[in-house]
Amino acid sequence: MVSLGKDRALMKILNRTPAAVMVSMAALPAVLLCSPALAETWRGVERLKGRDRVTVIVEEKTRTYFRATPEAPLTVPVKGPARVRLVSRAELPAGAQASSYRVRAMLGRKLLERQGTESTPSKDARLAKTPRAIGQSRQMIVNVPKGEHELKVSIEGASSVLLRILVSEGAGREERTVGLAPVEAARTVSLKENEKIFPYYSALPGKPIRFKVVGPASLDLVTRLDYDSSMRGSQSYRLAISDGSKHPREVEFKTTKALTAIYADLPELVPSKFRRLKLSVGEGTHEITVALLKPVTGSVEVQARIPEPWVGKAE
Repeated sequence: MVSLGKDRALMKILNRTPAAVMVSMAALPAVLLCSPALAETWRGVERLKGRDRVTVIVEEKTRTYFRATPEAPLTVPVKGPARVRLVSRAELPAGAQASSYRVRAMLGRKLLERQGTESTPSKDARLAKTPRAIGQSRQMIVNVPKGEHELKVSIEGASSVLLRILVSEGAGREERTVGLAPVEAARTVSLKENEKIFPYYSALPGKPIRFKVVGPASLDLVTRLDYDSSMRGSQSYRLAISDGSKHPREVEFKTTKALTAIYADLPELVPSKFRRLKLSVGEGTHEITVALLKPVTGSVEVQARIPEPWVGKAE
């Protein structure tokens, strides 16, 4: 999913997180730049009226799930405003190598959130009482408005899906993001706007940026084209995004010069207005590569952001 935005909107998002601290990429390959005190706390739902609990062992820790089928959705009482995290795992038929399914969260007839996904057998999770295989976890967050509600969670496309339900004790807050430093980049650039400094990393021709991401997670890539003295008006640039050995995904953006941002350490270049790309990263450790395809002699600056770590009775 590609989404375009305005510089001012991004600055509002970035200003909610602490300023990044420069570190050695060689000494610390993947660094979360955040203040842990701001992380949300999540409480796992351990009982649902009329539904049996299903115990899942995740990395040798017990977790409570509930089984949903197309004919029997879950009904979850929620006092809003609140944020509900739904962790899903498909129950796989014998010998199945993958399962595709959809999860929908509704209040009455109003659709709050939906997710279509596919997962393969998990290596880190198993059912406590049966040998049946279950899929890797997939997650989505549902924002529930103020009041007493019954959240209906239904599934389609699979015979049964296990759902773990967590409720945020920091109800009503927007999801915070934190910066992720790359394991490899040609250079580090400091972008200055509104008296604040934001770190970016350069993708040059033949010199991609590499990030290490532990999923499942959403990865937000904020990108800016570098304008030199010969560039005028609207310009385009193309990036190739790859996950390990998977076939690269190419995206192309058009942009213009930023009006209020400058590079503190590259006075000969002017940053463009930002363009964003959101990626959904599956379970496990991934190496995400961002390569510059066009312009062939230019450069693009990239900032990667992921949801802030959350604490509590997590998955």
